[in-house]
Amino acid sequence: MTREKSGQDKKAQASGSKSFLEEMKSFANAEGKQMVGFMRNKFREAMEDEEPPVGDKVTKKSSNSESLVVLSSELKDALKSASKSTGMSVVELIHECVTRSLEDVLHEKDNKKNEALSKLKLLKRKED
Repeated sequence: MTREKSGQDKKAQASGSKSFLEEMKSFANAEGKQMVGFMRNKFREAMEDEEPPVGDKVTKKSSNSESLVVLSSELKDALKSASKSTGMSVVELIHECVTRSLEDVLHEKDNKKNEALSKLKLLKRKED
């Protein structure tokens, strides 16, 4: 009889521990998701506090098409100090730098193209 009771006790403990483990896993899963969501919101709030909205120049993308750019700490410091000295936001500075750099690249390509065309014209004149 004691063997039957001890066998039943072991089964009850096993099922009790399984249900306890399932409850712990469920709790940890739910709490973990809440913690991750909380941390994401805090990071977003911190980033929004640093960079005020710019208006029409920069549009926010939806969360599905959002891209992630990681800058080195030196670049972040340089952008923050430039932002303070110019009165522009970090986003405006990045936008301005990219725009100017693209314009410089395009002008450089146009200049090289014009040089090549002028050399070609000179060669044609020499042949005539």
